[in-house]
Amino acid sequence: MMPRRAVVLLISLLGSVSSASGQEATERFIPIGQSPGLSGIHTMIGEIRNVDAQKQTLTVAAEGRTYDVVVTEHTRIWIDRSPLKLPALTGDFDDCNRGLKVEVKLEEEGQRAADWIKVQQAAR
Repeated sequence: MMPRRAVVLLISLLGSVSSASGQEATERFIPIGQSPGLSGIHTMIGEIRNVDAQKQTLTVAAEGRTYDVVVTEHTRIWIDRSPLKLPALTGDFDDCNRGLKVEVKLEEEGQRAADWIKVQQAAR
């Protein structure tokens, strides 16, 4: 039998694990615009208007404005293939093309560096 202190410690540790960490692990599989509590609130959904490979930036048109988003070595990029009824893929900067729909979550609100980017694969 586990000592009472160990049980209390285990419960407090388990209680500190947030559902957000679970969502982080599955975020790549959630289609653009459907992330519970994130989409449209803590993310921007729009269209890629420009790609600057040299600066590693994207210009995204969303909410009637344009935003310059920096893609860093830590930015995760996923290809949302849900319109094709296919699973998401891991992508990279080269998958970010003008005219594609994207959802971007910034590392910190008000900053320019992207935490993750979902790029919707065009229907064929």
